Amino acid sequence: PSAPADAVRLMTVHGSKGLQAPLVILADATGDPELARRDTLDWALEAGSPVSIVAPKKEEQCESLRETADAARGRDMEEHWRLLYVAATRAEERLVVGGALGRRHKEGEAPEKSWYKAVDRALATLGAELEPDPEWGAARHFRGATPTVATRIERRAGRRPPPLAEPAWLRVPAPPEARPFRPLAPSAIGLDRVADPPPGPALVDAARRGRLLHALFERLPPIAPERRHAAGLQWLRRSAGVEDETLVDQVCAILSEPGFAEIFGPDALAEAPIAALVGTQVIAGTVDRLLVGTRQVMVVDFKTGRRVPDSLERLPTHHVEQMAAYVAALEVIFPDRPVTAALLYTSGPRLFTLPQEFLALHKNTVLAVETGAVTP
Repeated sequence: PSAPADAVRLMTVHGSKGLQAPLVILADATGDPELARRDTLDWALEAGSPVSIVAPKKEEQCESLRETADAARGRDMEEHWRLLYVAATRAEERLVVGGALGRRHKEGEAPEKSWYKAVDRALATLGAELEPDPEWGAARHFRGATPTVATRIERRAGRRPPPLAEPAWLRVPAPPEARPFRPLAPSAIGLDRVADPPPGPALVDAARRGRLLHALFERLPPIAPERRHAAGLQWLRRSAGVEDETLVDQVCAILSEPGFAEIFGPDALAEAPIAALVGTQVIAGTVDRLLVGTRQVMVVDFKTGRRVPDSLERLPTHHVEQMAAYVAALEVIFPDRPVTAALLYTSGPRLFTLPQEFLALHKNTVLAVETGAVTP
């Protein structure tokens, strides 16, 4: 429909939305919206959803039906005028508005609320007087605004308006653009320099194994302990095409550890998205487990590498910096509660709770690097 063509197109106003043509003719603009009758009404009862009914005559309507009918007429009239706007803005060069008058029209006048009458009143307001027309008897023509007499005289005399004063900002260098907020993804902080597993096929296998472990940790906690093993095997087989029972054994062993009960309890959220503005830095990411309590907030991230650190001091720096960024965001989101962070190395399994002072050092480093205060 939008392709140019040497043809006359007959279209509804609805169908013409988004289209334009050099010449548009509104050939049926004398319809009277007051005569339009609804066949059905959506009757709004006191309780429940509206009920669609056959529209009764005016004398058959009760009070609530009359209100429903009046509201429907109001919506129809709003749509009537919205469609006029659509119709009148399809023309690129020329718009012709016309229509046929029927027996109901008094003395050859278009209905007051018809599109024709509305456009006729607008043209009269713009100063378009009725002119004799050989085809229609008389018509209004609006040919656009014309220059005033004074302007034409000034142009013929060669007079020019006085030059404008040069603004002060014209020759001043533009100020530097403000640095837009660049979201910081904690999972992308730093480089992962863990030597195990080594690069190559083993690294690909380890990454795939990590994704499967994360998926099992997300899906198995809500399931009853006696059904977790069978459910995990079924999910691996059907959704991942894997028969590795050791993955399910490892996850079920961690879930049954009493020390991890709170992390995997019903109140903890799995794969929870968080976002916050820390100073001028936007921090956004997804945490493996988030427990929001009335007295504290706990965030836990899983690490599925084969090697488990033997002490807090041996934790990979980029793991700690990642948790420091999460804590900084959660402290903004929950300013009234302390935030506790922990790293769970699933191959152990071993859970490291990260002290506040330990995280504070890395938090300052992360935010300083991202804002350009220091060089990494």
